[in-house]
Amino acid sequence: MDNGYTSLQSSNAYVEAFRESMPLMVAGVLLYLYYNRRINIIDTLLCAFATEAYTMIAIGPTFTATFFIGIFFFIEQLHQLLTGRQYIRKEYLFLLLLPLLSHISVFLITQLYKDPFYYPGGKLLAFCTKPIYFYVKTYLPLFAIGAKIVQDRNQLSFDKFITTIKKIAGISCVVATIQIAVQLVFRNIALGELLGLQSRYMLEQINGPLGLRVQAFFSEPKIFSAFLSLAIPLFAKDRNYKMVAVTLVVGILTASQTFWINILAGAFLFSTFKKFNSVRVKMLGTLGMIVGIFLIVAASKEYFLKHYMENRNQPIYQLLFERSAYRYDNEIWQKNNIIMGIPLQRDMELPIVDFLKDEPYLLLSGYGAGNSTFIPPNYFFGQLSYKNRVDGVGGHNLNMRWFFILAEFGAVSLLFFFLILTKTTPNTPAFQRNYFAFVGVCFFFSQIDLFLIIVALLSAYENEATNENEYEQNTEYTMGH
Repeated sequence: MDNGYTSLQSSNAYVEAFRESMPLMVAGVLLYLYYNRRINIIDTLLCAFATEAYTMIAIGPTFTATFFIGIFFFIEQLHQLLTGRQYIRKEYLFLLLLPLLSHISVFLITQLYKDPFYYPGGKLLAFCTKPIYFYVKTYLPLFAIGAKIVQDRNQLSFDKFITTIKKIAGISCVVATIQIAVQLVFRNIALGELLGLQSRYMLEQINGPLGLRVQAFFSEPKIFSAFLSLAIPLFAKDRNYKMVAVTLVVGILTASQTFWINILAGAFLFSTFKKFNSVRVKMLGTLGMIVGIFLIVAASKEYFLKHYMENRNQPIYQLLFERSAYRYDNEIWQKNNIIMGIPLQRDMELPIVDFLKDEPYLLLSGYGAGNSTFIPPNYFFGQLSYKNRVDGVGGHNLNMRWFFILAEFGAVSLLFFFLILTKTTPNTPAFQRNYFAFVGVCFFFSQIDLFLIIVALLSAYENEATNENEYEQNTEYTMGH
């Protein structure tokens, strides 16, 4: 059955069988190590996240090791909740209800005011039930992961998180180097796919002078680049400039524009806003500076495009600027994709922005979790996914995650997500605050939900866990005397 993702499958049946069996194997190994106390919950989650190149694409691209681990923890947390061994804090109970409130709002809008959606084959029932599917498959497992982190907070720390990130970054850079060497020597698509590459990122004519975009074992080059950008400040903090240089070079080889944006954000935040105490001020201030840079570039795009065209045959320009030029050049597409100076991806964010421009009332409620399938296909006209949109096959995921929350859940929900997920304690160290703000800024441009949840919960509860341990030690000392 065509699920809309067959183009992402390998043409080699044996390679595809290997890739589709890996998620369950990786999930099983990581859960075994976790429950035998060989690794902690953060190690488990980050290692799974770093292997999402392998997915059960025959079912869907989100059926990765992270998905299966999330489902396992969801079942475990649900059992503990039903047996009275777990409870939900008030602020998180509200987060748990936000998707439901959004869905009710969208349903009332379509019934009482206006229905702007498209139902292929008259699938009105699917429109009503899709948010439930999204809620159970995606939202509740993420919520359970957060609950599990809070539950294990006595064994966790920000320093341990940093150590894990640096280890995975080092290993991933080695894997990326192997991917480059193997592909340059053997030029074999099947071998590259076994090593985690996708065939579309090994096409010489569209992937720069090397003919590939590295991704290590991550799901996409842009996700790998986001991870590397999050690792660079940690290496810089340790004055490990050798690894800073290595991660920079490998990040460039992902050919992802997200990498450069995140690096720019880090430079602004750690230099200009590092002395501010509020994580929210750091985040909003940095985002403001990024938008300002984008506006300047957009205003001067004709000059930059002319300069690029004069030098486009040089390898360094192909490597660093080709994808940026493509984003800003509207001569072929004849459609403005620049919002606040930011060149949106024409097949990802732009159709959603155009839809919300035409239906601005949905900015309050969102269009409903998982309901991107029902956005009229004319907004995707000219894109490779257009036929799937007409047929109602597949979904639509946004890389810009704060915008994703706005589009799916609405502005009201976005405000509460922002306020709850950016809390810190008075004792949170300065570097941790800066890094937390950096992750929050990168979350605007990158699909790093897991990182934001981990860092947010460590920042909100790490000192609480320390205080609890000190209280228990003091109690034991008092009782002993």
